Amino acid sequence: MRYASLRRLMSEVHGVKVGAHSYGCFDPLRFPAGVTVGRYVSVGPNVAAYRRNHPMDRLSLHPYFYRPVLGASADADVETASLEIAAGSWLGANVLVLPGCRRIGRGAVVAAGAVLTKDVPDYAIVGGNPAKLIRY
Repeated sequence: MRYASLRRLMSEVHGVKVGAHSYGCFDPLRFPAGVTVGRYVSVGPNVAAYRRNHPMDRLSLHPYFYRPVLGASADADVETASLEIAAGSWLGANVLVLPGCRRIGRGAVVAAGAVLTKDVPDYAIVGGNPAKLIRY
């Protein structure tokens, strides 16, 4: 929450920018490179942000064919989506953020267990699978 050195480490080593006073489990498996978390964001347990889908236009959906680090492909040609979680937002436990969601708005509340498939407006309360607007 308060340690600038930990936020700097997350940014430099893992490519995840976390704003001051934000808290939650920001490990690199649940929050991959390219995620930006604003200030004063509250993240519940087991929140995960997936930033790419398996390519549906391929003979195989296996990562061997689009992740060079696995050895069968020369280049990564599946887009990795960025994600901004704006300041003052709250993500409840077990929220799943899919690549179609690129921004969770300022002051937004995401109910526990929600599955985000699209952007969440500023100051919106959303929940469900897929997440729907509950109210502002």
